[in-house]
Amino acid sequence: EDRGVAERNGYYGLTEREVLASREKYGANALKKRKRKGFFRQYLSSFSDPIIRILLIALAINLLFFFKSRNVTETVGIAVAVFLSTFVSTLSEYGSESAFERLMEQSENATCRVRRGRKTLTVKTSELVVGDILLLEAGERVPADGTLLSG
Repeated sequence: EDRGVAERNGYYGLTEREVLASREKYGANALKKRKRKGFFRQYLSSFSDPIIRILLIALAINLLFFFKSRNVTETVGIAVAVFLSTFVSTLSEYGSESAFERLMEQSENATCRVRRGRKTLTVKTSELVVGDILLLEAGERVPADGTLLSG
């Protein structure tokens, strides 16, 4: 099993050939970027929320009986509730996605120290591979899943 690569290599780290083989087999240590929806498209998708659908049904029923009852306040109130609810939730979600994208950009540029071929190297976290030996210090983030060899 590949999990034992670090133990088999002692504390010398992977050879360049093992790094290439691991990267070929498992890919890069990076999240795949997904295409982001535009604000308007995200706004339209917020109408799929069950509560919004119920409000839209209530609005449609209210509009059907509007000519009979002439209750403008209730009809406008429901319409405003639908608009505000969808707009605020879209704004919040869009802002969260923007913050997540900025965080991802920062993590793409992050580096860490690894032991490879008896040398200590500084590499981007996206260049880590299965079997790498990470050299961490107190307070550093662990940029990948792994097995603790010593602590």
